[in-house]
Amino acid sequence: MSDMIDMYRDFRAFKMARRRMYGIPCPQCAVKQPRRQPTILLPQQRCKVDGYRDPRPELTQAQIEAIEI
Repeated sequence: MSDMIDMYRDFRAFKMARRRMYGIPCPQCAVKQPRRQPTILLPQQRCKVDGYRDPRPELTQAQIEAIEI
């Protein structure tokens, strides 16, 4: 059971590091709802609030491997 918990913690830390390195605030959130905290978008991700899709290309395998936790 402990190995599974460690695996999920590592996965969560990886997701947080990925958002920290490659995430950008949604520009439409700042326009449509300026008082709200903007959604952090990864490349090609769609904002659930206003439907904006980030136009940047998907992350390459080299970029994913370069993420430091």
